[in-house]
Amino acid sequence: MRRTLTGIRLGLALSALTVSLWWGTAAPASGAGGGDGPPGGEQRREREGGGESPLISFIDSPTATCYQDVEAYDTCYLEWGYLYVEASDPQYIIRMTVEIDGRLRAVYSGFFQTSMYVPADMHGPGFKVACGEAGSGGDPDLGTAYTYTIRAAETGGLTSANYGTAFCPARLPWRGDFADGFESGDTTAWSSTVP
Repeated sequence: MRRTLTGIRLGLALSALTVSLWWGTAAPASGAGGGDGPPGGEQRREREGGGESPLISFIDSPTATCYQDVEAYDTCYLEWGYLYVEASDPQYIIRMTVEIDGRLRAVYSGFFQTSMYVPADMHGPGFKVACGEAGSGGDPDLGTAYTYTIRAAETGGLTSANYGTAFCPARLPWRGDFADGFESGDTTAWSSTVP
């Protein structure tokens, strides 16, 4: 009976530790502005550590790219060439997340691994977003501007985050129901052949 109670107490303590690690690392980094990224849209890297340099490696993520799907009206994709983070010895990476405009879009979980590498093709064409009208993101020649946050956490409780803003191209003009220019009603180019 005594061993059973000890086992239950140990299990509850480990569960509480897991929950506290989860909640402790899921909170926004200090000065992060609630995870919406910095004002002005500049890119930056941020590490927690109370003035001392923490032992977690910074997140390596090239500049985000937003491109338009030419086949679809108002459909753009936000992507990175890769995402990479490395933990300090003897820690392990437990999680990396991607947020776009404050909305969680991807979670990568680690299991006894000292680094995490996520190639671009793991997301297919990228994260689907609306392109937006010209000027909607503040630049008259571009579409919507999206803020992003990439966060990583390791078993020692340290976290790291990258912030930035990516502008999408302005959405393509609506082509109507006919992509071949027949919306004017001119039927002279139509064929009378029925397939």
